[in-house]
Amino acid sequence: MGKTAIVIGGLKGIGRAISQDLVHHGFTVYATTREEVADTGSEHLIPLQLDVTSEEDVEIAMNQIGKDRLSLDVLVNNAGVGVFKAFEEITTQEWENVFKTNVLGILQCTQKAFPLLRQRGGRIINVSSIATERKLPFNTVYAASKHALRGFGGVLGEEWAPYHIFTTNLHLGATYTDIWKDAEGFSAEDMLHVDDVARVVSFIATTPLHVRIDDITVTPPKGVL
Repeated sequence: MGKTAIVIGGLKGIGRAISQDLVHHGFTVYATTREEVADTGSEHLIPLQLDVTSEEDVEIAMNQIGKDRLSLDVLVNNAGVGVFKAFEEITTQEWENVFKTNVLGILQCTQKAFPLLRQRGGRIINVSSIATERKLPFNTVYAASKHALRGFGGVLGEEWAPYHIFTTNLHLGATYTDIWKDAEGFSAEDMLHVDDVARVVSFIATTPLHVRIDDITVTPPKGVL
């Protein structure tokens, strides 16, 4: 049986590019979305409806993979939301929404994936942000959530190393997706493309497990932007 991956948030933008590139590299990929699923046109790219904030949804998804494939080789934690405005304007509800998805949801997905990953070892790839390395204004809540993810990933990389389950925190500079279409002052030419990110994820995913890759930072030529 070939290798299996699940990409959380894997049917739009960066996540879709990652899912498709992993399929190109021989993986059967389960790609999750909060929206209604539709046929992807590929037997190796399987859509799953999943809200990372729902423990029931996560359990159902992992149980399906266990039933279909018995084990899991790669978990890509790509789901994320952000609020980008002055700190004093951010509401408690906005803080909670960001942390429920970017932190608690990711922790939940990772914990539920453990029984599948430990079958033969595997990799966890956390899609993080350059905000963990650069101090960017109007980025407090998002940066805080990504710092939490980075801390979690670093410790888990040590804790699960005896099972040959390794965690990579992937810190991305600005990456062009549809959310930038109407943003003034930003050019797609100055940003990473989703395919750039996908190639890096596939490199990590296909690297043999005698190699650890704890952190990778990927930015456009100009730096953050």
